Amino acid sequence: MRTFCLSLLLAFVFLTVLPSESNAVVSEKLLGQAGLKTAWQNAIALNAKEKVQKITILGEYLYILTDSNYLFCLDRNTGRLVFAVSTAAANLPVFEPIAYENFAYIVAANNLIAIDLQQGTEVYRKKIPFSVSARAAVNSSHFYFAGRDNVLHASDLSSLLETFRVGANDASGITSIIAVDNSVFFATQGGSIVRMAATEPKRIWQFEAVGAIEAPLTKTSNWLYASGKDTNLYKLDAGNGNLVWKFQTGSGLTTPARATETTVYQYAINKGLYAINAESGKQLWLLPDGVDLLAQDGDTAYVFDKNNICVVMDNKQAKNIYKINFASVTNFAANPYDSNIYIMGNKSISCIKPIKK
Repeated sequence: MRTFCLSLLLAFVFLTVLPSESNAVVSEKLLGQAGLKTAWQNAIALNAKEKVQKITILGEYLYILTDSNYLFCLDRNTGRLVFAVSTAAANLPVFEPIAYENFAYIVAANNLIAIDLQQGTEVYRKKIPFSVSARAAVNSSHFYFAGRDNVLHASDLSSLLETFRVGANDASGITSIIAVDNSVFFATQGGSIVRMAATEPKRIWQFEAVGAIEAPLTKTSNWLYASGKDTNLYKLDAGNGNLVWKFQTGSGLTTPARATETTVYQYAINKGLYAINAESGKQLWLLPDGVDLLAQDGDTAYVFDKNNICVVMDNKQAKNIYKINFASVTNFAANPYDSNIYIMGNKSISCIKPIKK
């Protein structure tokens, strides 16, 4: 059982502070030498043996899910606690949150949990009337759920009643969904990538990859990235589904691409982290020990590697310009959206920023 009262948690546990040198997740001296500084650091009220499983960035919020399926949500600009909630019993499936306007939604143990982000309160917890197999999506008109029946179910926002359903031509399981207001994109185990209308079962285009698309799709303004088990990273035109380029990594891809406007980062098992020019699809560099992107600041990329080192890469020169010892870091968030670095050391989470000259 959690050992704190939520009201006390709100009042005392999530005080935004600048750490002293002794309790900083990463030494301020080390950060300063690399042109970085801690913007804020907070303590997370974990139980004695509780571990963080995943940190997700969604809009202006950080979502921290633990192995007991407790979910903390923080304002990622200030570190302020927005809400903390038990989503499901430990060991039951909980998918990454989704959000639309001022609400966050979590599919946990086949329930849909709605949280008011302005009030920080749970609005409802409703049973989904079919088994869900992947992270959901939401827009102004519908929720979209990947069913274990290999069908995408579009459900009414308020009642959760199904309004229509659709599947890919290959009839294989749906692995990933992205929704915008006029369209829905999904990928399948059979390698299909589909764009459909948001409000009716109308297919707009369908692209066929050679192998399964198990990793979540990644979308930027006009582009869609699909990481394939056939070793290829595909860049598609989101409007018409045309292939812009594909990049062969030499290893089946099981994690999503991290895409900025200029650079795409893709981890490949037994290969490392690739940085790829987003326009041309050409390799900028390969970091064999690289695991994931921490953040990008202009032409500078901050990469977490398997030795708990933050490797600072110059994307233009395709070379390492600095390394920072992240030995105490236990978790991190992948952030392709801005230059903020989010790391955890045991029970403390820090936001680190570049020092602007």
